[in-house]
Amino acid sequence: MQRIGMAVLCLMLGACGAVAPKYTPSAENQLALRNSDLVHVNVGSIGVSSETINKATVRGGKFSTPSASFNAYLQDSIQTELSQAGLLDPASHDVIGGTMTRNDFDGSGMSVGTADLAADFWIDHDGKRIYQGQKTAHFEWKSSFAGMTAIPAAAQGYMQAVQKLVHELLADPDFQKALHK
Repeated sequence: MQRIGMAVLCLMLGACGAVAPKYTPSAENQLALRNSDLVHVNVGSIGVSSETINKATVRGGKFSTPSASFNAYLQDSIQTELSQAGLLDPASHDVIGGTMTRNDFDGSGMSVGTADLAADFWIDHDGKRIYQGQKTAHFEWKSSFAGMTAIPAAAQGYMQAVQKLVHELLADPDFQKALHK
């Protein structure tokens, strides 16, 4: 009986951890890739500017991703988008890399949750830098007082914020020019 009470309390207040959903490609990102006539590309590593990038909580509990870290989730997201569009090639001489510079996540709001993300991205062709750009994304989602509603909404909202950040990269005319056939 005490365990049930703790579980209910955890759900109501949200003092439990959460995991972002597995990344799903967005229609907007797929359109940006498929309408651009790009060469096949590989994805290198996405690093972090600070170890605090990989520390996040939601309603007092640990928040994480299905990847090893938040920067790895961003890296996996770019790979997923490129793979879905038929543009991922591990043997390509064009390699996307980057550094995640901001990962501010706030799922504590009683009516609105927010995520502010930023990364410096680049493309190297045979070791020579052919593109560099900083991208940012701000995303808000509807939240709730009840943890059982707010925590899943925050996890989904985080994935959508990453989709938005990835879109900022993929839709950048300079990015597309660097990878144009």
